[in-house]
Amino acid sequence: MVDALYDVAVVGGGPAGSTAAAFCAERGLRTVVIERENFPREKVCGDCLNPACWPILHRLGLAERVRDLPHAVVDYVEFIDLAGHNIVVELPRGENAEIATKRSLFDGLLLERARELGAEIRDRTTLTGLIKNERDWKLNVNPHCEIRARVVIAADGRNSTVARLLDLLPRPMKERIALQAHVPLPDGFGNRIVLQWLPGAYSGQVPVNEHELNVCLVGRANSIPALKLWATNRFQLAATQTWRSITPLTRAAVPALEHHILLVGDAARVVEPFTGEGIFYAMRSGEIAGEAADQLVRGNIASAGKEYIKQHRAMYRGRLWLNGLARLAVISPRAGAALFRFARSNPAIARFFTARVVS
Repeated sequence: MVDALYDVAVVGGGPAGSTAAAFCAERGLRTVVIERENFPREKVCGDCLNPACWPILHRLGLAERVRDLPHAVVDYVEFIDLAGHNIVVELPRGENAEIATKRSLFDGLLLERARELGAEIRDRTTLTGLIKNERDWKLNVNPHCEIRARVVIAADGRNSTVARLLDLLPRPMKERIALQAHVPLPDGFGNRIVLQWLPGAYSGQVPVNEHELNVCLVGRANSIPALKLWATNRFQLAATQTWRSITPLTRAAVPALEHHILLVGDAARVVEPFTGEGIFYAMRSGEIAGEAADQLVRGNIASAGKEYIKQHRAMYRGRLWLNGLARLAVISPRAGAALFRFARSNPAIARFFTARVVS
């Protein structure tokens, strides 16, 4: 029995899915978001909004509402190597400053904006099946019902159910694990992002408001106990401190377009979190997916597909090489030490790399 008919079904209500749904609904498309969680919820993330996010937030009509969320303005990034040497690079100031805010607040605001623009939100709903018909897609979801949509947008993350059902998800490999927690903000921490190399791992730290610090730890599974011990000592945490976790941190990309399914955010490509660009990639891919979905529904299938693939590739162009360099630096102590020494002796290099990330 068909529960409902839509132009667009968005699977996943994070930044990619909410952005896509908002732009689809704004164009008058009958849009539904299928989200398995119950918002608000936290996510393993550095919680930073890259300055490149602001133009998209303006187009969503959300820039001022984001600024009204509890947040920290980040003035500079400090890189710290294993020996304790540091490099400090200033970040953009003013309206285009980088800020950090908790994902529970930010994601909730994005999802609510999609609702305001007319998207239907079905939370606590899990996709269990996906079948292509002649004219549309049939989505089986729990609680037991069937949704039909002409276009599907997969925004369900690095372990995407949509990609798995389409047999697109790459085989899992032994990968690193990321842990994250919000802990009390130490006195005098300052308005900074800290990216700190640790033996065989690294840590990212940033204030998210006046009272809390986001602490991320990244390493292989066998290093996790040592990383937790380091953080417990460094930030005077209780031994019972809870940590959220995700894996994998990188994986092979999958096609951004498959039939009438548009893959966005981490469902399409997962990149090293060291550079902190994940939310930008999510929102920008959601935006261009909204444009493509509108054209697909109108019947402009060939041109819409080509344009979506073109824009999706352009979003990463000039950025992935830096992401690869960051990954090499954090998984290879020797490469990381050499890169750090080079950047310390050539400060313009560190400024150039940082500018590429936040441009």
